[in-house]
Amino acid sequence: MKLYSYFLKEKLEKPFNFFSLKINNFYFLFQSNKLHQKNIIQLENENEYLLNINKYLLTITSKYNDLYKIFHEEYPTIPTTIGVSVIGDRNLSLNRNFIINKGKQSGVNIGNYVLDGVNVIGRIKSITNNNAEVVTVISNDYGDEVSINNQLFIVTGTNNNYLSFLRQKNAIEKISFKKNQKVIIKNEFVDLVLGRIDFINKQPVVITHKKLNLDNLRVLIND
Repeated sequence: MKLYSYFLKEKLEKPFNFFSLKINNFYFLFQSNKLHQKNIIQLENENEYLLNINKYLLTITSKYNDLYKIFHEEYPTIPTTIGVSVIGDRNLSLNRNFIINKGKQSGVNIGNYVLDGVNVIGRIKSITNNNAEVVTVISNDYGDEVSINNQLFIVTGTNNNYLSFLRQKNAIEKISFKKNQKVIIKNEFVDLVLGRIDFINKQPVVITHKKLNLDNLRVLIND
């Protein structure tokens, strides 16, 4: 009888023990999952913090790079010009030249370009301490080297509102021009505009402004 009671007890407790074991395992998994979720949230917060730190460092680095460029990189020199006024032969009645009110004491030198914006009006021909003579682009005393489509040519004034071609520099082959092609004078700091291509009796010429603007002139003194 005693043996039978033990056997019966064992049979009755076994399902409960199994069920208890399952509950314990489930509780362990639940607690473990809860802990993992907490760790994941913590890792996500740490990751977000590190991302913010990274963005901050990128911003600082970018500002440092900008400052480094400002203090260490070389930038093109801005052309230096001075304003001048015409004080003699403003109507260009004698020889297409005129006199300006600045000279050596203002930093003006022979050969400096006289400009209206970026358009070439002429060049300094002669100079004193306080004034200078300008030979205009329409004068037959004017000559220059110009660039058209990166090819170099020599032109000269004609006492009219156009310049004629003497020759192509360092070449003998014939060049085909197109009307309204821009004619440039290459300068170290800025490209200057002399005029545009046109044709007179089928011959290419450089057309300048019909009337030179002498009211807002500047001399390019670091050319």
